[in-house]
Amino acid sequence: MVSTWGLNLFDRLHIGHQVMIDRLSEMPNPIACVTGGELVGKGLELEKLIQPIEIREKNLKDYLQRTELENSVSVKTVTKFDDLLSIKEDVTFMMYEGPCCTEIEAGALDIRKKKMGMNDTMEYLKPVRAHDGGKLASARIRLGEIDREGRRLRGTSEPPRELPLKGRSGLKAPKGEVFAAVDGEPEKRVVSKLKDDSPECVIAVGDVTVGTILAERYTPHVMIVDGITKRGPFEERFTGDIIYTIYNPPAVIYPEAWSVIDTAIHDEANSLVLVEGEEDLMGFPAVLLASDKSVVLYGQPNVGIVWIPVNPENKQVARALLEQMPVIQ
Repeated sequence: MVSTWGLNLFDRLHIGHQVMIDRLSEMPNPIACVTGGELVGKGLELEKLIQPIEIREKNLKDYLQRTELENSVSVKTVTKFDDLLSIKEDVTFMMYEGPCCTEIEAGALDIRKKKMGMNDTMEYLKPVRAHDGGKLASARIRLGEIDREGRRLRGTSEPPRELPLKGRSGLKAPKGEVFAAVDGEPEKRVVSKLKDDSPECVIAVGDVTVGTILAERYTPHVMIVDGITKRGPFEERFTGDIIYTIYNPPAVIYPEAWSVIDTAIHDEANSLVLVEGEEDLMGFPAVLLASDKSVVLYGQPNVGIVWIPVNPENKQVARALLEQMPVIQ
């Protein structure tokens, strides 16, 4: 039975991937193949920051479910050339041109043709263009050049960093005024101060903090959430005038986080940043990127809300702490 295999990393599931899925769904026996292992091209930008294959597979399946294509398009993970060599019938292989495509074609697909006598069909999709006219690619998203919708971001020169286990408690210590829950509902006092002080930009980090501030009918300029609290998944869903999604695992800060937060701060709208992973360290980019006279709010579990004024002193402290985090090579 003839089948169609769409081969892609599916890293940071973006609109280019959606275009591939739309085309794939029109083909006979479509299979969306999440590639990894031997099938990953050499020398990819920030290769170490590619999402783990199980996350890429989950995101793809979730997308197919949301678009009601889960019964039409199958999902398969392919990590070895032997996975392609084991296909015993002619196949249509669908790919975007790029490093991974070259690796696959020069490897298993060339063997299938020359040594196995397979008469496969190759379908190369035209690149999807980002808003700046450049190619929309996962590598550009990892670099912080564009987001998953193809929107141009402000960019960053910050390298990816990882927080060593021994330094985590110190880096997460509050560096501002604590509005403690023992003194009454902290969100009410925080919102009252926000209305009195009128900061230039208000950045709220954490689902509980964002939820309680919104409940007081105050909308921060930037809201950064990851859908997780100390007690487990956070059920409330948020929205914003502009919504960004980033991948940022626990105890790291990736370039896309810097670039998206910087862009959100400068948006003339209330922006929501959805973090796949963890937002615990997002206060560092917020403090360093926001203008003076701004404020960063985050929750301290079982204590209350921490108010961090953005000023030269706190920027210096944040930068000094950040520099303790080793760069991911």
